Amino acid sequence: MKLKDLIQGVEMVQMNPGLNHLRNDALETDIKGIAYDSRRVKKGDIFVCISGYKTDGHKFVHDAMKNGALAFIVENKIHEDIYDTSMVIEVEDSRKALSKISSNYFQNPTENLNIFGVTGTNGKTTITYLIKQILEEAHVSCALLGTISYQIGNKEYDSPNTTPESFELQKMFKEMNAENIQTCVMEVSSHSLALKRVEDVDFDFGIFTNLTSDHLEFHNNFDHYYQAKKKLFYKTEKANLINIDDDYGNKMSLELREELDKPCYTYAIHKKADFMAENIKTAQRFSSFDLLQDGKVLGNITLPIPGMFSVYNALAAASTCLLAGIHFDQIKASLKSIKGVPGRFEVVENKRDILVIVDYAHTPDALEKVLKTANGFKKGRLICVFGCGGDRDRSKRPLMGKAAGGLSDYCIITSDNPRNESPEQIFNDTEAGVAPTGCPYEIIEVRLEAIKRAVEIYRKNDIILLAGKGHETYQVIGNQSIHFDDRETVLKIIESM
Repeated sequence: MKLKDLIQGVEMVQMNPGLNHLRNDALETDIKGIAYDSRRVKKGDIFVCISGYKTDGHKFVHDAMKNGALAFIVENKIHEDIYDTSMVIEVEDSRKALSKISSNYFQNPTENLNIFGVTGTNGKTTITYLIKQILEEAHVSCALLGTISYQIGNKEYDSPNTTPESFELQKMFKEMNAENIQTCVMEVSSHSLALKRVEDVDFDFGIFTNLTSDHLEFHNNFDHYYQAKKKLFYKTEKANLINIDDDYGNKMSLELREELDKPCYTYAIHKKADFMAENIKTAQRFSSFDLLQDGKVLGNITLPIPGMFSVYNALAAASTCLLAGIHFDQIKASLKSIKGVPGRFEVVENKRDILVIVDYAHTPDALEKVLKTANGFKKGRLICVFGCGGDRDRSKRPLMGKAAGGLSDYCIITSDNPRNESPEQIFNDTEAGVAPTGCPYEIIEVRLEAIKRAVEIYRKNDIILLAGKGHETYQVIGNQSIHFDDRETVLKIIESM
């Protein structure tokens, strides 16, 4: 692609043509590809210098040039010799520039897709899975991008980030175009919004679930976290759907209706909203509710996933699909046959009939909801095995401890992903929330041993909840990622009894 076409729409501070003394000649340069990691630069690429958490791409321009980079996009002044030999484009924001040139490079692929963006602290993954199943059973081809994996047609890719970097994201949208896929439903993380990964994505619908304590090590405070989430809803073309039972959602709906000239719909259980759930029932193996639109009952929804959080997720998914033109009968049938979502209140079937539930709950709000659901049908004790991530928001650890201690009969505090933080520090922060509840507990650092302990003390009619890892098949200890799957681990332990 010609450089002039690649940088179309990029907000530039200035451009230095380097050896191409005539700017017009420089703009005719043929760019072979885009890279923002100097190790991945190939001959003929443009290298985008991004300031990251751990390092700064501006430090690696010489490496990129040695690997064959023809042009550079920079935020800061770099080595003078680069200006003499290469095309250098200075911008205010290189992340924003990366998003724009990536969209240009792949020929603006989101223009050919209907895109559903789901944001919020909890519920994103389940809602995307529910919407995908409803759409596909209505014969609408649908890709999915999120925490568990990226699914495009018959292909499934590992998911290193909930929302990919802008270059990879646009590349996947282009793949969807090639596969003739009509829609994409995706989780939109607060990181991706703050870091402009979705800057050039044409969203059709935006869904907001809730806002609770998480990622404050990145956003610094709740207002920054809220403002990052809110960015999604200025980018949508057709409509937004907001959960107004959530305090931040209620605030957001009022602000969006005042600030934007586009439909903003609401959903709720406890407040009057455009879409509501009434006559709610939830048991060990299912949830059901009547779905109302504008006060009118459309019919009953039943899905084989328990809990009030499941009702909220199904309500959000059903409401979104109604807005997208899917008939209620199709929505009802799809939700009734949903197979569940990996690592989301997932029952681990085993020959000894020990009730083990694995859930991704890694925030205070999510853990509280999962525990309340389990308490709703327990006949014995509720044993909770959980931990908190290292090098992440410390403020939520005592809150998670309080939720676990207040709603469990026995707690085992263990490692989640300690990363490079001292496990002892993590345990101390978490224990500060558990201890005042009076719930009996113990601390077992090795997660395998903690799960073994839970199985050892299990008695008939108890429930074991393994919280925090969910679908994940790894643990991050130090700088290493080792294989670890709660579901696989507990099954092996039970079968070896």
